[in-house]
Amino acid sequence: MPAEGLACARCGTLPPGASFASEAAFLPENTGSFALRPAGPDPLVGLVVAERYRIVEPIGRGGMGVVYKVEHVRIGKLMAMKLLAGELSRDAGIVGRFKREALTASKLSHPNTVQVFDFGASEGLTYLVMELLPGADLGRVLRAGGPMRFDRLAGIVAQACGSLAEAHGAGIVHRDLKPENVFLVAGREGRDMVKVLDFGLAKLREAPELNELTSAGAIVGTPYYMSPEQIRGEPVDARADVYALGALMYRALTGVAPFVSASPMAVFTKHLTEIPVPPHERAPDAGISPGASAIVLRALAKDRVHRYPDVDALRRAVLEEAARGDATPASTTRSVAPRAAPHLSEVASRIAPGEVVATRDEVEAYEHKLRRQRTAARVAGVAALVAAAVLAQRAWARATTPVAFDGREREPNDQPGDATSLPFGSTVRGQIGRRVDATHSDRDFFAVDVQTGPGGTARVVRLTATALPNFATCTLLYRAGLDAPLGTFCAGRAARDLVIEALRLEPGRYFLAQVQDRDGYGAPPHPVHENVSDAYAIAIGAAPVAAAGEPAREVEPNDDRAHAIQLAPGSSVSGALAWMRDRDVVCATGAGQARFVVRDAEKRPRDAGAVLAVVATSGPTEGIPVRVHRSTVTTARAAAHDVVGPWASAPFPLTSRPCLQLELSHDPWSSEGAGVEPPAGTEEWQVTLEQAP
Repeated sequence: MPAEGLACARCGTLPPGASFASEAAFLPENTGSFALRPAGPDPLVGLVVAERYRIVEPIGRGGMGVVYKVEHVRIGKLMAMKLLAGELSRDAGIVGRFKREALTASKLSHPNTVQVFDFGASEGLTYLVMELLPGADLGRVLRAGGPMRFDRLAGIVAQACGSLAEAHGAGIVHRDLKPENVFLVAGREGRDMVKVLDFGLAKLREAPELNELTSAGAIVGTPYYMSPEQIRGEPVDARADVYALGALMYRALTGVAPFVSASPMAVFTKHLTEIPVPPHERAPDAGISPGASAIVLRALAKDRVHRYPDVDALRRAVLEEAARGDATPASTTRSVAPRAAPHLSEVASRIAPGEVVATRDEVEAYEHKLRRQRTAARVAGVAALVAAAVLAQRAWARATTPVAFDGREREPNDQPGDATSLPFGSTVRGQIGRRVDATHSDRDFFAVDVQTGPGGTARVVRLTATALPNFATCTLLYRAGLDAPLGTFCAGRAARDLVIEALRLEPGRYFLAQVQDRDGYGAPPHPVHENVSDAYAIAIGAAPVAAAGEPAREVEPNDDRAHAIQLAPGSSVSGALAWMRDRDVVCATGAGQARFVVRDAEKRPRDAGAVLAVVATSGPTEGIPVRVHRSTVTTARAAAHDVVGPWASAPFPLTSRPCLQLELSHDPWSSEGAGVEPPAGTEEWQVTLEQAP
């Protein structure tokens, strides 16, 4: 899905998040921007930045801002300019870091690295100017043409390795390699010419002040190409880029990423714990040789020690394998013209006949002349600059003095860069106040750092958000480094609190966003509301430990078979379908014969219109829901698919590893809520695995 294609069904200001219960909301290559798209003509078109770059037109949006085609007014040549997002430009520390990293990137001269010409700040805008490229990024090529032959891919990867080798030698690790950052330009005779993008922003994403935050509330990155050490928040070296190239090759050869699941968190877990299926087994009809598979799997080794030691070694391996296949590497094969819609980095359609693209030599010649002219003026104004610097330093010190946490949100906090700090284990109160406009509600961001759990494990947290009386809200959970929420938790009704008793999170920084829920769940969408009188409260802290003798509690995420609750004979587990479209999966383990026994809402009945649905994932009743009504219901209408609890499955052999999926369904015995999705809540289900004779 292109970045521009994302829309917000619920809140109007954020993209629809992938609830753990939603497989369709988080799919490979779904790497969109969260930036609000301005209505009407772009107000920056025609503006001259830094007295020399005239903005011609926007050509794409990315994680760090907006990309424009610009014309250098002095030399009359075209370039590309990336303008940093608003919250980045307002942070002097981030701008300083950006300039230092951009300076380093501008010194990279490898022919397979996009050339950076200039960077700076002007007119309140922080910019980076680079060469304008006609062509298509690898992501678009793969979406248009499907899996790629190894002989062509070998040439692309070899060129990318050449670019990365120079960067690694300069101490720069890219950190965000993915098909969208590998750009293909048609060279002579149609050969693939590779340009690796975004070196100037790579280390900026790792800045502790920013923690990979980007434009207008977006968070950069995609979990499909991130190394285990990067996911854990450990220091990374060149071997993190080797891992990303391995994931990129896997995607290019098979058509899918090495790890795919219903949520970003689940993909993270697979990167950390699962061994990928060999590419030649994942795509047996793609003609992938075992040798090519072995190269990819070595690059994807969990422990960086077992990967290729550097990109030069990887480059040699892919070229040797291509030669053994008696094939010509891709750098000598003709490109396939992509068919998909333009992507962020693609500007081929933006270069009209007769327009001329600037080169680095032309830009440097002009800048050298300009520097000579400015020398006298700089000397004359040095005293004034020193005085201004002293004043600016004092003002900056006052502005950046940390504000003590007092349990209240600090406006403005509608972007992650302005997020209110929320100490772990604390509660913060806020308001969904003045709306942005007629279609966009207020939104509040909170930043929380989750530490390692006992024994160096992931932390199990409890997340709660109290309700507002006049409209429903959603709590979105983001992990720094992801452009999609780990979870979108919507209570679904006004005056209904959200309570998630146990949620497993890897250590690191997270962002909570509180927004209005505009989804009508079968009814028309709600209008944008405000509430300046009532406050909500969000809390995140350590999950309580279950008391002795109580059934084990579910730990989210558990929405698919790979992350299901494992239940042994004689044991029970309880949980709740706490947010709209939540679902829970329980699987049986052990030996012998057993059966599932399900009880629901024994302590408190569900809202009218809602009933628990149990769906077997295997066996003769696979996919057929059984609605389990509370045991106190009195009715004579019980049928095969509507039973009064407790419900017991037929006995089964545990060797078959059967599973149950639990979700909410319409109650056919109730006339309330017809046509509207059943409401979530804290009512508990309980599943017991009984030994059967």
